[in-house]
Amino acid sequence: MPRPTRLSFGAAVLLLAVLAGCSSRTNVAAIGNVPGQYSHVYITAQAVWFNASATAGPDDSGWTKFPLSSPATVDLVTDSNGNFGNLITDLKLAPGSYSQMRLIPVDAAVPLTASAQTIGALYNSEADYVDAAGTTQQLRLELLNPDRGIGIQTSLSVPLGNIGAALGAATTTGTTSTTAGITTGTTATTTPTTGTTSTTTTANFALSIDAARDLTAFYYDGSPAVGATPAAQGTLAVMLSSHASAYDLSASGGIQGTLTLTNLVNISSVSGLPAIQVSAELLSADGSRHVVVASAPVTSEGTFTLYPLAANSSNITYYDVVIHGAGIATIIIKNVQIPPIGSSTIGSTTGTSTTGTSTPATSTSTPSSTTTSGTITPTNLVSIGTLIPRGTAVSPASPYAANVTVPAGSALPAGAQVGFYQTLSASGEVPYLIEASPIDPINQNLANPPLLSVGTVDSGTYVSSGATVTVVSSAPKEKAGSYLVAASAPLYADGMLGVTVSAPTSGTTAPPVTLAGLSLSSGNTAATLAATVRPGNRNTYDHGVLLVSHDGQLVASAALDSVIGLGGTVQVTGIPGGSSASLYDLTVRAWNSGTGAVTRQWYPTPVDLRSAPSANVGLTVN
Repeated sequence: MPRPTRLSFGAAVLLLAVLAGCSSRTNVAAIGNVPGQYSHVYITAQAVWFNASATAGPDDSGWTKFPLSSPATVDLVTDSNGNFGNLITDLKLAPGSYSQMRLIPVDAAVPLTASAQTIGALYNSEADYVDAAGTTQQLRLELLNPDRGIGIQTSLSVPLGNIGAALGAATTTGTTSTTAGITTGTTATTTPTTGTTSTTTTANFALSIDAARDLTAFYYDGSPAVGATPAAQGTLAVMLSSHASAYDLSASGGIQGTLTLTNLVNISSVSGLPAIQVSAELLSADGSRHVVVASAPVTSEGTFTLYPLAANSSNITYYDVVIHGAGIATIIIKNVQIPPIGSSTIGSTTGTSTTGTSTPATSTSTPSSTTTSGTITPTNLVSIGTLIPRGTAVSPASPYAANVTVPAGSALPAGAQVGFYQTLSASGEVPYLIEASPIDPINQNLANPPLLSVGTVDSGTYVSSGATVTVVSSAPKEKAGSYLVAASAPLYADGMLGVTVSAPTSGTTAPPVTLAGLSLSSGNTAATLAATVRPGNRNTYDHGVLLVSHDGQLVASAALDSVIGLGGTVQVTGIPGGSSASLYDLTVRAWNSGTGAVTRQWYPTPVDLRSAPSANVGLTVN
C-alpha cells in the first residue's frame, strides 16, 4: 500500500500562506415579480443568514449570520426583469457549500427605516394597490413571524480564492477578470516574503421573490360570500407567504424576448406595466402538469427578462415559456435551451417580424453574471425574439373572472394556490399553468379572482437563440376559454386535474368552481395542534385567526372567533407532521368588527411536530 504523502514543514508553511492569501467575498441581491394590481411592493431586510444544513431550524446551530449595518429596502416592482436590488455586499462568508439561506425582514409595525423612507414607503414592508376609485392604498405587508425570518432551501457555493494564481510568483499588483466558475473579479497583490499572490473571488447570490404567487390577499370584517362587492367583503389586507428561491448566479442563465404591443387594447395595469406575465415552466415531479419556476412582468416597451434560471453545468436545461394575460391569446414556446455554464458564446442573427413567427434578437451567452459597482448584469441569456400577441380584450371575446368555493368540512390548506391550466392539442401534451392565485386563508376563496383569456393558444418550438420560432394557433384540448382547475400547497399532494371552468354564456364572471381539500404528500403524517388562547384584555376582539407557518410560508390556519373574546382552546387538525419541515411558527391576527381595532402577534417558541403527533401551546393575545 502506498504511504500517504507528507508535506515538508516548509511546504506546509507555504500552503498555509497561500490559503491565507486566497479570500472570497459574497454579494446578495434581490429580484421580484409582481402582478399588475400592485404598484409597489416594498420589503426591508435587516440580516441574512447561511447554513450548510438543509434541515436546520432558526434556533439550531450552524448559522452564519450577517446583520446589515443599515437595513436595505427593495421594491419588487422596480427590482424585476433583470434589475436587482442590492441587499448586502462584501460578505466574508467562508468558502464552502450552503444548503439554506434565511432572510430576516423588518416588520411593517417597526418604526420606518431610513432605506424605506428614502424609497417612498410608509411601512418597512408594504403592498400598494389602486382601488376601484383609482386611489392608491398603501397597506402594511403582513409578515409571518418576521423575527424568525424567511427560510429558503437552496444550493449555494462559495469557492476559495484562485489558488493557482496564488501559487504563482507574480511580482506585480493588478486586477483581472475571469469568466470561469463564479469569479467576477480577482484582485492580485504581491506578498513580498513568499513571492505568492493573494486573490479575492466574488460570489453573487440572488434572492427571487415571486409576488404573483406569494402575495396573499384576504378580506376580514365582512361577508365571505363569493361574488360579494369589495365593500361587502370587508377590509382588504395583504400577507406575504414566501416561496422565495435563492440562486448562485454563476450557475444561472435567463430567457429574454420582446412582445409587439401596438395592436393590443385594455392591457394596462395599475403599475403602468402591461397586464402580461411571462413564466418559465417545468414538468412537475409526477409528470402530471407543468409548474412555474420563475415569472417576470412585461415592460411598457414589451420586453422581458426571465432571470435567474438554473443552468446546469453538466446537463442542458430546457424550459417552456408561457406568456399570458387576460387581454391576449396565450403563447407557449417549448424547449427553450439555456446553455450550460462554461459553454462558448452563442451568436445570433436578426430577422424580419411577420405574423405567426418570432423575430430573433441579438443575444449572447457568457458563463457567469457580472458585477459593476455592485450592480448585477444578467448574462448567459438566450432570446426567443419578438412575438406578436393576438389581443382578445374586446367584445365578444372579453376575459372573465373565475373563483372557487369549498365543500363544508373540506377546507383547502391555508397556504394553497389555485391554478388554471390548459393543454396543447398535440398528442402527449401535459397541462400548462396559465393563471394562478393564492386562496384567501380566512374566507377560502380568491380575494383577487384571476381574469382568464378566452382566446385560442399560439405555440411553437424554440430552435436556438437567433433562429425564428414559427407559432401556430389552435384551441387547447379543454377548448378556447376553458381551463382545468386544481389546487396545490406546500407539504400536500397536488389536487386532481378533473374540474373545469368555462367562459360564462353572459356576463364576465363564471360560476364558482368547487374544490375539495388536499391530502398530505408522501412523507407527511397528520398531526394535531391544540392552542389555548388567553386574551390579555377580555372582549377587546371579537374575531381572530391562528396562522401556522414554516420558514415564512403559510401552511395552516384556524378561526379563533369562539375563543378570542373570553379565552378557550381550538384544535388545528391535519397539519403535516413527521418530516423535517414540520417545525412551525405561530401568528395570531385578531380584530374587532365594531371598533376597528386590529392586532397581529407572533410567538418566539416554535411548535415541533417533526416526531410528535400532537402539541399543546398557550397563546396570550394582548
